[in-house]
Amino acid sequence: MIMKIFFIKKQRNLRLLPALAMLVGLVGCANINTPVVEKLFPHPPDTQSLTLVDYMAPMDVATIISGASLLPDGTPRHKGIRTVPQNNDDFRGHQLDDIYWVGISAQNADFRGTFFRYANCSNSNFSNSDFKVADIRWTNFSNSILENCDFKQARMFHLFVDDARMSNSSMRGANMFGMEGHDANLRNCDLSFTLLKDSEFINCKFSGSIAVKANFVRSVLLDATADSCDFSYSDFTGASLEGSSFVNSRFIHTNFQGAHLQQCDFTGADLQACSFFGAEFENTILRGAINIPEDIQNLMVDGIVTGYYISDNDKEL
Repeated sequence: MIMKIFFIKKQRNLRLLPALAMLVGLVGCANINTPVVEKLFPHPPDTQSLTLVDYMAPMDVATIISGASLLPDGTPRHKGIRTVPQNNDDFRGHQLDDIYWVGISAQNADFRGTFFRYANCSNSNFSNSDFKVADIRWTNFSNSILENCDFKQARMFHLFVDDARMSNSSMRGANMFGMEGHDANLRNCDLSFTLLKDSEFINCKFSGSIAVKANFVRSVLLDATADSCDFSYSDFTGASLEGSSFVNSRFIHTNFQGAHLQQCDFTGADLQACSFFGAEFENTILRGAINIPEDIQNLMVDGIVTGYYISDNDKEL
């Protein structure tokens, strides 16, 4: 009798196996059919605002600067010497305007709130340094290493970073108006809430970066690579984006009014609720893109758009 009951239970378990296999198969198929962009960004964009330093209360700036300056092991940093910069130094409160630091190494240094304007810091290594609320306007960091740096709410107005390596850095809430970075590497950076108006990034690498609510008005991103990025709620009004790649990037409520999109690649991108009024298309690739506005779909031929989008009822090819 015991053996019989055991056999019946075993039979029931065996009957469940095909159903379980079918369920797993359905889940697997659903996962396979999910667009890559949705897998990359399963959560809504982070729209929690961060105020530009230009509009911060002096007390809030002072609080950021006054925080303890400690090394990773918990020991205090040594006070930096202007003429002999070294790794791990504390340069808070220093006046570094017009400094000539070419070919130096100041890695893991603390530059919070430092005045660092009109300086020449090319061909140097500042990786893992803290530049929060620093004023580094008009400084030349070309060919320098600025990876894993914190530039949150810094003044980076007309900064020069040609050929610089800035991957894995945060510029969240920074003023980057007119910044120039030809051939720079800004992969996996946080550019959210930044002011990038009139900036120029030619042949730059942005892949994997987050730029939610960023202001790219009249910016130039020619031949840039910005795959797998999140540009939700950003503004590209009048921007020159010719030849750039935005494969599998997310553009929720992004403004492309009057933008130049010739030879751009939006393969697999999410274009939900984007505005393209006045945008120029020429061999612009939208294959596999999702949430394409209906008016843009009407201009598509084999996943490619060529034309000038004027209005809902007036399109010129």
